[in-house]
Order: sequence, then structure tokens, then C-alpha cells
Amino acid sequence: MNSQAVNFGDWQCPVCGGTEAAPAFRRNTGGLRPTADNFKPSAEHFGSTASEVLRCTACGHGSLATMPADTMVMEAYEDAADPVSLREEPGQVATAERALADIERFATPGPMVDLGCWTGSFMVAARNRGWDAVGIEPSDWARARAVERGLDARKADLFAHGLPEKSFSLVVLCDVLEHLADPRAGLGVIAGLLKPGGALYLTIPNAGSPLARALGRRWWSVLPMHLQYFTPASLRMALESSGFSVRSSRSHAKAFTARYYAERLGGYSPQLARGVVGLVNAVGMSNRMVAPNFGDRLAVIATLES
Repeated sequence: MNSQAVNFGDWQCPVCGGTEAAPAFRRNTGGLRPTADNFKPSAEHFGSTASEVLRCTACGHGSLATMPADTMVMEAYEDAADPVSLREEPGQVATAERALADIERFATPGPMVDLGCWTGSFMVAARNRGWDAVGIEPSDWARARAVERGLDARKADLFAHGLPEKSFSLVVLCDVLEHLADPRAGLGVIAGLLKPGGALYLTIPNAGSPLARALGRRWWSVLPMHLQYFTPASLRMALESSGFSVRSSRSHAKAFTARYYAERLGGYSPQLARGVVGLVNAVGMSNRMVAPNFGDRLAVIATLES
């Protein structure tokens, strides 16, 4: 990391408002524009971003130097589709089941909304545990799949959700906050949806983890659709300044098939990925569910201060 602080024109830290930053990576990774293919969950453009990533010297938060146009981002999300997600739904439901067991230490099953619900796996797990779930999803393809699963998934986005204010016991935000140009505005919208004392559950890549720092721009969460790079400290700052109290913060492992993790190696070397996929197939582990914890993802539960 380059620690030399520079003023980058009109750039301002989305978390603390600081105006001095340093380049987050040793070389510029900018230039890959947002597209529907880049915005699918299994995208493999590791190390590529829509513009240079800057690190705020005041709070350590990372964000793009130049944000892509809102219309470009929304078009990419609307058109995003990922058939690989269908194959991996059992693991996603299992991951959600574990999360809900933790969430229910702070919130009793009741009305909840999953913002960015994708194909609805979290909602399936929530429904099984007695939650009354509604989902918001901009992707036409993903929302159609959620509806096929019998879920109340609606075409909208976080800032134009059309939901009643102060009516939810739980808001779920899995892998969404890092996609927002203005994450504090997003947290303000979420606070408006929650009942007093309601809970927010969010997951996010941890740019402050040892693995992320070691890999730098080659970290697999450096991707064209990611506009923000939170550390535990900058996430806590954003939450607390939006009226939330952090109740739990821990590393988060996702359950996928061994084949899925092997395929993701294609972001580094297609040849390596083919070899590892062949190996897991040969030993009969292709469909085995695994959840390796690399320590580079956060799951946070926060409650809205009354």
C-alpha cells in the first residue's frame, strides 16, 4: 500500500468525509466499465475496477476515485443473470440458516425485507424459520427465479423500494453495501424501514483483513461492480453515524460446492481452474458442500438505536 496522502480533486470519502487519500494499489486497476456480465455473482475479473481505488488517510476506507454513472450501473443490474447461482442455491440456503440462527439472538421472527435478494435463498431460509419475508431485486432474471420459488420478490432498488416505513423487524443486506456509490445514504434508507430497535444483518468483503492486504489488487473481491472497500473500522463508523449499534461482527464463510470454488480459480488462471475442477470431479467431490473461512468477509448484526 502507498501511504502518501494526496488531494484528488472533488473526491471525498463516502464514510468520514475526508478529502485526502492515497492510491490503494501499487498500480492503477481502472478501466473496466460496469456490464451485466461483470455484475453477476460468479464474475471472475479479479483485480479490475471501474476506476482507480483510493484509500482515505483519515479512516482507512477505500472507494473508487470516480463513480460510474447511476444509469449504467442500474442497466447492468437489471440485465445481470447467472445460471451458476441456481446450481449453488442449496449452499446459499444453508449459509442463510446459519446466519438466521445468529440473528435470532437479537430479533424475533417477524416482518423482514431482503434488499438485493437475488434468487431468494435467504428468503427461503427465513420463511422456513417463521419470518414474513419480502425481497427487493433489480435483476429481472434473479427476481423471476425468486418468484418461481413462491417468494414475494419485487422489481425495485434500494432507493426506490416502495415499502412502508418503520415496518420491518429485520433488514437483510447481503453483499450490497459495497455496490453503492453513497453507502451512508443507503444506510439511511434502511434505518427508515426498520421499527425502533429493529436489526440489520449485512455481509461484506473485508478489505482490512490480512488476506486482502496481502493480495492487494489481486484479492478476489477487487471487482468491477465493487465501488466501496470497507474495513471493520470504516463499516462500524458508517453504521454508528447512521444510528446503528453494532451487536455482532465476525468473519463469514459462504457454503458452495467444491466445484464452484475450483471454478473461481479461473479469475487467476483458466488452466489452473480446469485442472482443479478435473481433480474434484475425479475424486467425487464436485458437489460436496464446503465453507472455507478465509477471514476476508464480515457478517455484522446491528440494531437501530431507539
